[in-house]
Formats: sequence, structure tokens, C-alpha cells
Amino acid sequence: MCGITGIYNYKSKEPVDRHLSEKMKNSIIHRGPDDEGSYFFDKAGLFLGFRRLSIIDLSTGHQPMCNENGSVWIAFNGEIYNFPDLRSELTSLGHTFKTNSDTETIIHAYEQWGMDAFSKLNGMYGFALWDSNNRQLILARDPFGIKPLYYRASDKSIVFGSELKSILHFSQVKREVDLQALSDFLTLTYVPSPSTAFKGIKKLPPGFALICSENGFKVQRFYKKPPKLNYAFKENELIEELRERIVQAVKRQMISDVPLGAMLSGGVDSSTLVKIMTELSGEQIKTFTVGFEGDYEFNELHIAREVAKSIGSNHFEAVVSSKDYEDLLPHSIWHLEEPVATTSTLAFYLICKLARQHVTVVLTGQGADEPFAGYPRHLGERYGSVYRLIPAFLRQTIVAPLIERLPRNERLKRAVRSLGIQDPVQRMFHVYNTINHELKKELLQNSFQANGNNEIIDSIKIWQDDVAGLDGLSQMLYIDSRFSLSDNLLTYGDKMSMAVSLEARVPFLDLELMNFVESIPPSLKIKGLTQKYLLKKAASKWLSDDLIKRKKVGFAIPVDEWFQSEMRKSVEDKLLSEGSACRTFLNPLPIRKMLDEHQNKKEDHKRILFSLLTFEIWHEMFIKPVVWNET
Repeated sequence: MCGITGIYNYKSKEPVDRHLSEKMKNSIIHRGPDDEGSYFFDKAGLFLGFRRLSIIDLSTGHQPMCNENGSVWIAFNGEIYNFPDLRSELTSLGHTFKTNSDTETIIHAYEQWGMDAFSKLNGMYGFALWDSNNRQLILARDPFGIKPLYYRASDKSIVFGSELKSILHFSQVKREVDLQALSDFLTLTYVPSPSTAFKGIKKLPPGFALICSENGFKVQRFYKKPPKLNYAFKENELIEELRERIVQAVKRQMISDVPLGAMLSGGVDSSTLVKIMTELSGEQIKTFTVGFEGDYEFNELHIAREVAKSIGSNHFEAVVSSKDYEDLLPHSIWHLEEPVATTSTLAFYLICKLARQHVTVVLTGQGADEPFAGYPRHLGERYGSVYRLIPAFLRQTIVAPLIERLPRNERLKRAVRSLGIQDPVQRMFHVYNTINHELKKELLQNSFQANGNNEIIDSIKIWQDDVAGLDGLSQMLYIDSRFSLSDNLLTYGDKMSMAVSLEARVPFLDLELMNFVESIPPSLKIKGLTQKYLLKKAASKWLSDDLIKRKKVGFAIPVDEWFQSEMRKSVEDKLLSEGSACRTFLNPLPIRKMLDEHQNKKEDHKRILFSLLTFEIWHEMFIKPVVWNET
């Protein structure tokens, strides 16, 4: 696991300044403290930079890496889990390898198959590949967006990196808020690809590549494999097949030359992984979890302890208070680099910090809920057609107004607003929407009003077009696994783990496993009211019935209560102080009203208030002309 950065002055061919290249590399040293490297091709105006966290092939995996004659160079961040199989195939085709790394496999695969090679890679990655014969730079991101890759493109140059910090060192990049991205962030609590919160800086969507030559650049999709639902298999056959696929995915992702452990929340996903890891290794696995001071119903410390005890793992815990949360939140946002307002981000940062004291690699349960239908919105989509049988007149005049008057029912209100919509893209937009149109219009000052919701709808439609012929639930699961997952959970999964030089792997997003999971009919994803039905059936081989039937929690955070008590005053001061970003871009009156309604328990505004707090801290760090020191 590593960090990459670089510049290609494709028009001017101006050599890259060495001092600038060092600053770009040093800004991501936390991603790779073990080694570093640079490649310069001054005649082309190219620089590739690399920081390494050594995981596999510790002695010979130095990067940037090239082929035998130096015509192809690569700076690679990630892991390719099927590289032994690809290596064997390429060797049989006449290729000679000088290292045991997965990085070199990509080089030879590109030599053999060109860009078609990228679709053969089963792993997580963001890489830059330089083809000197064609004077062509290629940036590519894995099919689910597990690894990030940002770029800033102009008519003269491309500057790129695993993190935004390296790009921000480029003198031509101005630190400005993208107003459309701000509007989208308020809607979603994150900024969807290909945009970022910085004006002019983009991120590659999952499964896309940027190709740049002397003639210019283009962004195109290299991975597209829409699912074909398999109704031929019987349920028991699918369960057995799923078990074997999960085991093989875990086995592939346990490849490591350094100590390895696992995140353990006590839920089905992470508990299944730990149990399989224990069986495969025959050793005691180190597991890690996080909990909170106080008696909260979603505090899973005791559950994780029970699971760890039953499996026999070597278990470690971190306990967080509201004071810890408030003090450390800026550190997590500094490493996020974009406003991502998911309250569990800091919890993940703390558990990664704990894990890094003991291991270098962890397996996590991230990515299971999206393809297996684990969220409440999936239940709504599965049976939403029943709600749409109610005449529209009754829904609009009786049901919707009644639901809107209920206090503190944000999720139910959002469901009612979305379920009556026939068009699947519009319906999914409203499902993802965390703020109603009227409130957002009140918040945004007239001078900062954005151009509607077209950016979000277009981002959804990229994926919906692949599966337009499938049922609504299968469409939503496919979109979830590439839209909200990559720019939200996977973004903070990567940034929080790499902040402490820890590699976090996600076996449930193994490419071979996902190809199978997405072929499973929706009736076996949700059966009756049981969500993740087939996964739970498969997990019953390893886990007790009590654990499987336990209500899903994950790394939940009690910000609802904290915003009503300990953090209320500090949040209000932060959002409404003179010179705050919220007062610059937004209207203060609706913010104060939300604070009051939340404290009085009249409404549940925790998501939007946390979004505003996240934006405020982010703006203070990255946009204001003040250098913020992470330490």
C-alpha cells in the first residue's frame, strides 16, 4: 500500500522542478513511510513520484518500476490479489520477471494486452503508467473505487495524486470552493465523483482511466460488467457457492509479508471474516474494535468482546468520549481532505490508530451492505412498488403531510418523499438526498446558489444505464456499490487507515466474489423482512444464530446526544462565528433554527449539522490562507 503523485507537462514538455516534486512526495509520507522513489523523463516533462508502505516483496518492490527496456514505467498504489495467476499466464507467454511484486505484473500485463489488461486485475488500485513509446500517461482507478486517485487537468499539464495534498502544492492550483460541489455535499454528505470540493480538481470514478498524450487528454471507462441475474441455481446451491467464494476472497486478501489482523464490530460481516481468517491461518487473529463512554444502545464493545472470545482472537479495544471526538475531529478531516460527513469516520480513524500499534494490514467488513442489501433504503426499494399502488392523490394529500409532521423521523420522511417516484434515477436521487429542497434553498445564499441537482443525477445515471433492464433493488445495489460506497465509506476507509500507515483491505469487494454476488436474484438478498438473507445463511456455517439475528449497528457514533448536550455550544460557536465559512456561503438563521430544534428534540438534524461542522473545519484547513499543521 502506497501513495503516488506526479506531473505531466504534455504541451510544454517543461521539465518538472525537483524541489516541487519532493514537496509533493513528502506531503503523502504517511501513506508510505518505508521507501520512496522518483522517475523523471525531462524530454517529455514527466515526473512520477512514489511513497511505499511495504507489504509484499519487501526487498525488491521499489517504485517507480519499469520493464526490461525502460519503455513502460509505473507508480502503483494498491494490491492486486490475483497477481500470482496473472504472473503464471504471462510467464507462459514469454515474459520475464525480475521481482516477486504485484506491481511488475501490471507492467507485463499492459505490454501483453494494452489497456485491456486493467479489466483482468482483481484488487484495489490507483496507478499512473507511462508508455514512452506512445508518449502516453494513463491513470486508472479500480472498479469499485477502493483506492482514490485525484487529478487537475489543464490545456498544458496534468497533475495527479493519491491525495489532494500533493496536488495543492502545484502553483497553478487555486484553493477555491466548487459551489456546485458544495450544493451536492449538502445533499449527499459527500461530493460524488468526478467532482471534488476544490474547484478544478477531479477524481476518477471507479473503473475509469485518464489517458493523456501530446494531443490532449480524455477520461474513459475501462471496466464495465453489468450483472446477469441467475435464477437457475437453487437456494442451497447458491449458499454453498457463496461460502466458497467468500473463503477464496479472504484467502486471496490474506497474502502479506507483514503482520495482519482484522476490524471486528461484532456484526455478521466482520465476524464472518475473522472466523474464516482463523480457520485459514490456524493461528490466533488480532482483532480491533471501538466503543464509547456512556450507556448507548449501539455501543458494541461488549458484543465484539463476546465474538472475539468465541472465535479465540487476540482482541484490542479503543474507548472514545465526546471530548476525544471533538478534539480529534480536525485530524480526521485533515486526512480526509474533502468534506465527508459520515459520523463514523473518526471512530474508524481511532480503530486504525489502535490496529497500527500491532499490525500493518487489516481486513474489514466494508462493502458487504451495498451488494447484499443491508440498509433500510434497500428494504424500501424492495417493497416500494406496494406503496406506489396507493393513489397519488392520497399519498400527496394525506400520507406525506402526516409523515412530515412526525418529530425526529428523518429516515421515514425521506422514504415517503422517494418511494412514490416512478422514475428509478429520480427515486434514487431522493433516497440519497439527506436534506429537503426547501431547507437547502433556505441555507444557500442567493449569490451561491448552484445549478440544481444535475451533477448528482448524471453521476447516478452513469451506473443506472448499465442495469436499466433489471428490477429496482438490483439497480440500487449496483449503483450503491459504485456511487455512494466509493465516495463515502471507501474514501474514509482509505484515508483514515493510510493516515496511520495501515493497509485496510475489503474482501467483500473482491472482484470475483462481487461478480457472483451481483448475479444473485433480489428475492435472496431480501427475503420477507430479512435483509442480507443469503449472506446470513452462508454465515450460519461460522456464526451463532443469536449473532446473525442481532440488529446491525456498525461503528455508530452518539453525535445525536452530543449535539444536544456536550457539543452544542462549541458547534454553534463554530458554525455561526463572525468570518465562518457557514456565514459566508450559507444563511445563519436556518442554521440557528436547526440547532434549537435538534436540542429541543423537535427534529433530528444531526446529519445536516454534522455536514455543516465538517464543511466548516475543512474550509478552515484547506481554503483559508492559513497553513494548518496536522501535528
